[in-house]
Amino acid sequence: MTKNTIVRPAGAAGGGRARLSRIARSELPWYALTAGLSALLTYFALGLSTARLSVPWYYTGDAIASADHFKTTLEQGWYEHNPDLGAPAGQNYNDFPVADNLHMIAAKVLGLFDGRWPVVVNMYFFLGFIFAALAAYWFFRVCRIWRPLSVALGILFALAPYHFVRGEGHLFLASYYCIPLGLGLLVWLMRGEAIWTARPSRYRWWGILTGRGAFAVVALALLATSATYYGVFFIILLVFAAVFVLVRDRNWRRFLGAAGLGLVTVLVMAINSAPDVIFGWTNGQNPGGFFRQADETEIYSLKLSQLILPWNGSRIPLFHTIRTYYDQTFPLPSEEPALGLVGALGLIISFLVIAYAVVAWRRTAKLSTQPQTRAQKEVNGHLETIGFVSVLTLVCFLFATMGGLSTLISFFTSALRGWNRMSIEMAALCLVAFGLALQLAITWVLARVNASKVIAGVTIGVVSLGVLGVGYIDQTPSSSGQDASHAAVIATYDSDKAFFAGLEAQLPAESMVLQLPYIPFPEAVSANGIQASDELIPFMQTTQLRWSAGGIKGRPQSNWPYPVSQLPTADLVKLAAASNMAGILVDTWAFDDHGAAQIAALTATLAQTPSQSQDGHWVFFSLAQTRADLLTRYSASELDAVGRVVTDPVTLSMLPDFKPTSSDDQTEGGSKKAVAPRFTLLNDRSDTAQIELTFTLKAPNNPAETATVSFADGTTESVTFDVDGATTVTHAMSLPPGSSTVQIAVAGATATKPPELQISHLTIQEKAVSAFLGNG
Repeated sequence: MTKNTIVRPAGAAGGGRARLSRIARSELPWYALTAGLSALLTYFALGLSTARLSVPWYYTGDAIASADHFKTTLEQGWYEHNPDLGAPAGQNYNDFPVADNLHMIAAKVLGLFDGRWPVVVNMYFFLGFIFAALAAYWFFRVCRIWRPLSVALGILFALAPYHFVRGEGHLFLASYYCIPLGLGLLVWLMRGEAIWTARPSRYRWWGILTGRGAFAVVALALLATSATYYGVFFIILLVFAAVFVLVRDRNWRRFLGAAGLGLVTVLVMAINSAPDVIFGWTNGQNPGGFFRQADETEIYSLKLSQLILPWNGSRIPLFHTIRTYYDQTFPLPSEEPALGLVGALGLIISFLVIAYAVVAWRRTAKLSTQPQTRAQKEVNGHLETIGFVSVLTLVCFLFATMGGLSTLISFFTSALRGWNRMSIEMAALCLVAFGLALQLAITWVLARVNASKVIAGVTIGVVSLGVLGVGYIDQTPSSSGQDASHAAVIATYDSDKAFFAGLEAQLPAESMVLQLPYIPFPEAVSANGIQASDELIPFMQTTQLRWSAGGIKGRPQSNWPYPVSQLPTADLVKLAAASNMAGILVDTWAFDDHGAAQIAALTATLAQTPSQSQDGHWVFFSLAQTRADLLTRYSASELDAVGRVVTDPVTLSMLPDFKPTSSDDQTEGGSKKAVAPRFTLLNDRSDTAQIELTFTLKAPNNPAETATVSFADGTTESVTFDVDGATTVTHAMSLPPGSSTVQIAVAGATATKPPELQISHLTIQEKAVSAFLGNG
């Protein structure tokens, strides 16, 4: 034996082969196959061969708002406050409660590899498909579906029509990969399996950390942090499952175990929501920031026909035509929910199973008491699981369908309106029903023909591939449409990038820019349908400039561009310059006339030729000379004083008694229930404001009657309605800091016969601003 000879134990090679053999027999290769296939098919489904990773794959509407969260997180450390939006005060997202923090954590992690927001957004969206497939594979294995079929169904769950409908526009909802984890816990619970258990181990702490109980905590923490909607949906299904188990088994221990799952979910959701709740306590509630109406619950519900029909983006022309006809012909298309062909078959199976169980429950109960072979037990176990997921599917349908139980919930809160989003829960459950039904059918056929193991394995593989192929064709969009979309996005993005790079080079760092038109953010549109989120594009393309758009509507510091934008152009320019705005940016696409009138007026007033983007989307006017001219007549401190009043004006809320016409227009509303209705004036500054309040008051049912208007300064004014039941009220007053109310009492009104009042054309003019503009 030489000096360098290495002597290995005789069993070393055999031990290595044994480990490889264990790995090959384990679930690991199947998870790897699921991840690889889902990545490959997602690449083709999204048409990524014509896309660029450094350009967002979706570049309009809500996709910009989602990307704003990621960019803010990457640049500011977290998304709740952004000083570069809603200038000069900044954007405070606490006013629009978002508890979907898991995605911002993911943004921070991905940002460690590449700090460019388009790359991070695109990568997270792409990874969401893979994560969904892996989580679904785990869930389907919990339901005891064969491995090859679980791979196929897991990928179809990741490629659900819901995923493409949401896209990067609803990136957080599209990242639904935690849903199968919660559904797996529900199946364990309904089977009567223990959840709060530790794993056998010589080290107790290791057994606890690797047991089912620890898995449940982690799974629910991820689910509750991923989306408020998905957390609430899980709690609804959990309540049903817990009651179901209690009635069936009369086992309070299992019921308390289910209560523990709910407690973890609620606790995590509360922790995620805490910053927004605390912000509301300390800064006062913002009635305009998060505005929902009860009837929106049914507008954003789903219908049975929608789930069964093909989805609107189907690559199959006939399917696309059928769904387009339905959505354009029948009312309330909602968010176009669909399950896809395989999921729709699973839904039909689920409803048939429930119907059979109701009709034949006595016979089924009798058969369950008879002795069973091992094969019969396996079959009955599959049938039992189909029953569990079918009932859960029914619960989802009863809540999410139009006029369902969600409508009753809206009597108490309208914060959750998009109940059609329960369709992705139904998709996972329906795929289980389809998969187990198919598995039972294949088992029956193979037993009838007495097939060998080889033939059985080949058959299962071929059928699984067939299911995946049919589902892929049915559920994914056409490649030609994706190619055209990517080309259009790249062209627009490159044009914007070039324009704003030049603008950023032109203006000093931290310069503020007033954006026109003013579109309240979020969830509002311009007169011609451009979404408020599109006004965030200038921020998305810059790093050193600050923009007036993007402040959460409802606060004075966010709404200030609206009254300024309604002024004559000369006054608008003067107030913008006094407020230290370096320029005015016009979004031509948000005007009916492509901004022609606005641009002509600004060009005439400023006597300058503006800069313009290559595609004509953006037009910029500099206010540097206007600011310099003002400084020859006013000191910097005098201009700053005017600017503070302009950018933090006295505003109003139709609450508590008037219902605003919309969340975007707080200048008109109506009251039908209060005896002496009130609306609110808000002076957010620390000093008393001198204002003149004007509004038109109508009482359609009380023509020629009188009313008494009580103002915040303690004075009252008696007004008389004309023959049309209308009158105009004008009142100058000193408004103290904080909230104050204006009350209207109509003569003869009682609790049983409250007046019907309407307010419109409500304006608030601050004397400091009027004096500044009056000086020429």
